[in-house]
Amino acid sequence: MALEIIPKQEGGKLKAVASGTLPSGQPVIVNSDGTVSVVGESNVSEAVGTPTTFQSGNTEATSAAYDANAQKVVVAYLDEPSQLGKAVVGTVSGNAISFGTPVTFQASNVNYTSTVYDANAQKVVIAYLDGVAEQGKAVVGTVSGTSISFGSAATFDSTARLFIETTYDSDAQKIVIAYADNNNYGKAVVGTVSGTNISFGSIATFYGSTTMDISIAYDSNAQRAVISYRAHSNSGYGTSIVGTISGTNISFGSAVVFESAAVDDTETVYDSNAQKIVVFYQDEANSDYGTAIVGTVSGTTISFGTAVVFESAAIAETAATYDSNAQKVVIAYKDGGNSNRGTLAAGTVSGTSISFGTPVVFETGATYKVSTTYDSNAQKVVVAYRDNNDSLNGKAAVFQPSYTSINLTSENYIGMSGGAVNVETITQEVGSSVVYENAATTFNSAAFDSNSNKVVIAYRDGGNSGYGTAVVGTVSGTSISFGTPVVFETSNCEYISAAFDSSSNKVVIAYQDIGNSNYGTAVVGTVSGTSISFGTPVVYESAIVYFNSATFDSASGKIVISYRDDGNSSYGTSIVGTVSGTSISFGTPVVFETANSSNISSTFDSTSNKVVIAYEDRGNGDYGTAVVGTVSGTSISFGTPVVFENGATAGTSTTFDSTSSKVVIAYTDDADSDKGKAVVGTVSGTSISFGTAVEFESSNVNSLYISASYDSNANKVVVAYRDGNNSTRATVVIGTVSDTSISFGSEVQISSVTSNYISTAFDSASNKVVVAYTNGTSGSLGTANVFQNASTEITRGSVADGDNATVDIVGTVSTNQVGLTAGQQYYVQTDGTIGTTPADPSVLAGTAVSATKLLVKT
Repeated sequence: MALEIIPKQEGGKLKAVASGTLPSGQPVIVNSDGTVSVVGESNVSEAVGTPTTFQSGNTEATSAAYDANAQKVVVAYLDEPSQLGKAVVGTVSGNAISFGTPVTFQASNVNYTSTVYDANAQKVVIAYLDGVAEQGKAVVGTVSGTSISFGSAATFDSTARLFIETTYDSDAQKIVIAYADNNNYGKAVVGTVSGTNISFGSIATFYGSTTMDISIAYDSNAQRAVISYRAHSNSGYGTSIVGTISGTNISFGSAVVFESAAVDDTETVYDSNAQKIVVFYQDEANSDYGTAIVGTVSGTTISFGTAVVFESAAIAETAATYDSNAQKVVIAYKDGGNSNRGTLAAGTVSGTSISFGTPVVFETGATYKVSTTYDSNAQKVVVAYRDNNDSLNGKAAVFQPSYTSINLTSENYIGMSGGAVNVETITQEVGSSVVYENAATTFNSAAFDSNSNKVVIAYRDGGNSGYGTAVVGTVSGTSISFGTPVVFETSNCEYISAAFDSSSNKVVIAYQDIGNSNYGTAVVGTVSGTSISFGTPVVYESAIVYFNSATFDSASGKIVISYRDDGNSSYGTSIVGTVSGTSISFGTPVVFETANSSNISSTFDSTSNKVVIAYEDRGNGDYGTAVVGTVSGTSISFGTPVVFENGATAGTSTTFDSTSSKVVIAYTDDADSDKGKAVVGTVSGTSISFGTAVEFESSNVNSLYISASYDSNANKVVVAYRDGNNSTRATVVIGTVSDTSISFGSEVQISSVTSNYISTAFDSASNKVVVAYTNGTSGSLGTANVFQNASTEITRGSVADGDNATVDIVGTVSTNQVGLTAGQQYYVQTDGTIGTTPADPSVLAGTAVSATKLLVKT
């Protein structure tokens, strides 16, 4: 007998058992077993199960659909040895799938099967080409347990021949079949399921010429079907058209070209969260690369954003579905760049663009006839296919994309947890200067290693032949101590940039290797204790490079190095690096600016999963410019550059404010008395827009020595620079982002000496900013100070898992709050806090009575 946990209500408070640790003064949800938990998010890792065989022997024409009523997956296919059209029912459990006994739906050859689920009739429909009669047919299937039975087949077009695809119109409750007839014309027809039969309306033509590679999806927001295809008679251009279902007929708007080049293997899918159509295809004009583009349906037409490469290799046999739990579009394909292995990529739509994580292999053999569906009960994607390396067997694999799980719903929030909350005010403080290199240093670059909780400073050691050197620092309080410096390059190095790769837990240092023709080079470092060791340096650009800037893309798990490529007209260029062990490999360099680019700085926007690069565009009046990059596999693509300062700029430094989800660019405005300025950028899709620039220093800011970091503890942007108005001393200003602007507090002097080559890093373990610089007064020694931002430290009491908890419920005043504004409504945030802006889902936490009191959910 299961234990039933019954909460008790006493005096406006709820007494219940805590499930997990319950911090005081935070939103609480009630679970199905009566326990209570804190609101929160958890990361679910990507996973691929072991493939399961559903058909032994040559398997053709696979297609899959999910029966939401039976909670089963149905795979239709041609059993080639027996020449029978068959279907089999699959049950997903965890990351595995098992199958019942196959059932014949067509006692002869079939091709181009397409399987779809009719939610109204609660039936599966298989549309296919009858290979004997040479007719387009459809049959209705009823799933029972692990088997399926069929009604009689019905002909939808006696001239149908190729590319049969289906979708379900959930508003009209109809099946739509798109296909090419014996003239290769694009046609469509509407089907109505009744019992175990299906009937059809009039056939409509959507393209009256040779049509190939047809795919279809239903946009439930626009209540329209979208058909994408290769318009073979129009140079093979990728084209889409919007269809409107009325009764048993379908009509079409005007066709829209989404790719002005020949395409193959189109796949169309609807993202119900973003309310967008996504079209996948093979781009013949770009080496057959796997490409995706986001479409927005409006009325009877569709418009598209900028195409994005998801696989930098030839792809084929595409199949796409939408995972509504992970809120990602999943594309399966045969990867021609990896021995034709079956591969999956998960994409996230944002605005009119889409970004992808790292592709994952689901089948190590060559795949063929790939099909996908989403099991909404198991919350997994199922891929059905033929394994060309295993007797041509029909197989299926289960895929779970990575995603963030949120336990909050609009119904389960019940109030705020009781218990003590202590508030401590942390004052601003600057620690004493500490020398990390007792010789002249230049090109200092600091990064924080969150695995070892150490700061790594890379630099050029002028006291040792200009060798590339790095040292490990440990922050304690407002001081820092250093280990012994370690050489990473036994030759003169300049333009050094360090970044931490949290996927591999390695530090990557990019630099100009003067001892090797000034080539762009990178090396991987591993921190151990107070030291660091290095792998073998790798050249990423066999030409002279300047202004290296390295950043880590946590969505793709890649390092991106941006630089000026003097071997290619000094163009602004980026390259994607993949760390493996103690080495790094690189994709192909991609130009982001076809002009001389200088003072390059980059950061990663973890909200939009984009890389943002700021630079001085010497081809456009030295204007301050920024561009948004999307990493896909081992490549990166860019949107259109955007000017953030209509005048000559220098010394750009970028950082990402994760609280406001904004990019901040600090720079010297050369056209305005060398003032220090900063501007806030908002990424949307593959572009960025800016607010008005704000001055942080009135003049004389040296363009070479600006460094911006984000202090996530204090929720502040820290800009360090050499202050020409104060004897060129290292100085910081603290910026607070609000919407599209930033405001600054008073200057804080970091050092009393002339300071050059300033670099900063935020140590999230100690919640301190480390400022590294060259002491220009005393021998140019490598020096560092620790800066502590003023902040408020909140310490919450907690109830342990399984202990009794008290919850302030509806109508009760929660008296353990901090920093509220009286009269303001507060909403539950998915990270377990409360805020003034509704989250998704929108759940009202309550209304503030005072700074420390919240009237719960009124």
